[in-house]
Amino acid sequence: DNELATLKNTVKEELKSVQTTVQSEMKSYSSVLSKTCSAALSQKKIQTAVKSATEREDRNRNVVIYGVEETPDEVLTEKTTEIFIEIGEKPSVKDCCRIGLKRGNAPRPVKLCLNSPDIVQQVLRKARLLRTKEGYRAVYICPDRTVEERIAYKKLLEELKTKRKAEPGKFFSIRNNKVVSVSEDNRHRLDPGPGV
Repeated sequence: DNELATLKNTVKEELKSVQTTVQSEMKSYSSVLSKTCSAALSQKKIQTAVKSATEREDRNRNVVIYGVEETPDEVLTEKTTEIFIEIGEKPSVKDCCRIGLKRGNAPRPVKLCLNSPDIVQQVLRKARLLRTKEGYRAVYICPDRTVEERIAYKKLLEELKTKRKAEPGKFFSIRNNKVVSVSEDNRHRLDPGPGV
């Protein structure tokens, strides 16, 4: 009987020891798992941020031209070169293609990849000169925007149209993603006029 009682006590003590060990190991396993999960999440965040920055850098080298007539056997580089000559620019074009789906007779936009973001900014600054050129009044050069940026810009354009209708005596434009009223002096500086 004594031996049996001693054996039971020994088994109980070993069982408690095993339970304690299992509980402590489970706690450490769960803490390791939670640390690993948060590290994995932060790694995903890092990957997303890098992808976003890379995409933004790629878009900074692109311009999109709307309103360029589309023909079956077109040579886009020649058409875009003519447009750039009209605004006094001769950038080196790395890549050039139509984007989007063909819908009726509407021409698809042309996406161009230029050598650097600086050249893109230079082209965009002079893009407004196309308004004054015969045959190019319906051609617009814009930055390459994401879907979200295009939606936000479309809202800005709607706000701009509303303000122009509400106050026809004032001149409004879009600056830093806001619709602002521009003074008469600044308007002449911004608007190249018919002779330019």
